[in-house]
Amino acid sequence: MKMATSKGAGNHLALFFRWSLVLLLAAGLGCAAVEKKGAEQAPAAASGQVASQAPMEIPADVSCGKCGMFPANYPRWQSQIIFKDGSMTSFDGCKCMFNFLMAMDNFDKTHSADDVLVVWVKDFDSGAWINAVDAHYVVGSDMMGPMGKELIPFADSGAARKFHQESGGVMMQYADITPEVLKGMGMGGMKMKHGTKQMQM
Repeated sequence: MKMATSKGAGNHLALFFRWSLVLLLAAGLGCAAVEKKGAEQAPAAASGQVASQAPMEIPADVSCGKCGMFPANYPRWQSQIIFKDGSMTSFDGCKCMFNFLMAMDNFDKTHSADDVLVVWVKDFDSGAWINAVDAHYVVGSDMMGPMGKELIPFADSGAARKFHQESGGVMMQYADITPEVLKGMGMGGMKMKHGTKQMQM
């Protein structure tokens, strides 16, 4: 009888270890599933970053990153740079924005060109934000912006060509704009009128 009892106890002990092993394996698989789920959720955070690349609202009290004027007063001419850290610098015209980009260490001690995530400009016809790299620019026309001669962006090349034919200047792409181009534009007299008509801001 003693042997049978001992054998039964041994069976119970073996069963206990077997179930313990099963539970440990299940717990391990559960942890792996949680880790896998966490890994699968990572792209969701990345897609949140993509959403933050959208143009930001420019508050009334924020000044131009280059000249110190207030871009909110010139909605037609606004541009902005969004940095990888989520911050934004706004401008009252593309000329200020390009000058800032090409000599950033003169205006921003926190960021460098490598920190730029996206640059936004406004289509001159519709006022819609467009990626600066994709825009078609009319440079140095007789249309004066807040800081005089301007780089005027268009989403459509045909619209840019039409404006160029009517108002002069030179058609350029983003990659064509250099410090020499900007220097050649100067301040343009900082006139706020086009001909005898007051400009629409």
